[in-house]
Amino acid sequence: MMISNPLVSTIVLSYNQSRFVVETLESIRAQTYKATQSIIVDDCSSDDSVAIIDRWLHDHGIHCTFVRHQENKGICKSLNEALSVANGKYISMVASDDVWLPDKLERQVEIMESQPVSVGVLYSDAFQMDDHGHALPDMFIEAHRKLAEMPQGLILDTLLAGNFIPAMTTLIRRSCYAEVGLYDESLPWEDWDMWLRLAREYSFVYSPTPSAKYRIHNNSLSHSKRACILKGVFSVCLKQFSLGSLDERQKQRLIRSMLDCSEELKGMNDAESSDILWRLLQTTGNRRALVMYRCRRLVSYKERANKFRSRLLAFRNKLLPVLNP
Repeated sequence: MMISNPLVSTIVLSYNQSRFVVETLESIRAQTYKATQSIIVDDCSSDDSVAIIDRWLHDHGIHCTFVRHQENKGICKSLNEALSVANGKYISMVASDDVWLPDKLERQVEIMESQPVSVGVLYSDAFQMDDHGHALPDMFIEAHRKLAEMPQGLILDTLLAGNFIPAMTTLIRRSCYAEVGLYDESLPWEDWDMWLRLAREYSFVYSPTPSAKYRIHNNSLSHSKRACILKGVFSVCLKQFSLGSLDERQKQRLIRSMLDCSEELKGMNDAESSDILWRLLQTTGNRRALVMYRCRRLVSYKERANKFRSRLLAFRNKLLPVLNP
């Protein structure tokens, strides 16, 4: 049992989730752990999320730092702004369409208080639900990675193979951000890059009790903007490679992931697929990247030559009647 009740800063990220935001807020209000600081950031929602949140705060008399953006700044910048006003020993965040289970904070604070300061992050699994709150068959981690057991301790190697940690289930020591830095605002999403940076410096602990419900619906980032996601994955991998302190196997894993991103972008006819391949080649000197880049440049040259030839023939065909009346 805890002797003290350290402050937990709870952060809600709101963006166009007016249908679900009250359910999220109620799940925070229902927490059995009460030593909390409430922070909400609305990232310029175009629906009535702000009005709904204002009314909910007023109706329940809840003191809260409510940041209302006048322009959309993205997840990472919103989180950094929330962290700038956070005072808690621990940080726990949730999107405005997900839900915490009532004992999330109480269970997790007790576990973290029993851990050494070398443990920076606690995570658990999460249930998954649809738009209507109906349970989906797979748990979050199983849906994202097939793991023989849940990683604990120094988990950088496992995380380099891909993200599997449900952000809404985590409890993070706020002091860790002073060591690894804030969220990378050049990225479209926040979590994998931060877990990798934290895993270089701190241990992770797994709680076997699921602590949240993750909602899957048509507006989820993971179901849209595939090209943006791939470019984000590439950027995170390139960043990790550039940071160094990796063994050869880990480097090759990152290179494979980056090559896969480039190939998928090429299949989508994305204009930047060759550019990111060039960045990979410059950073790693990988021979396969060199061959792929040369092949793409050759294909691109041939395509441009064919287009020019077609235009030239079309121009000649238009000119012939004039020259030979």
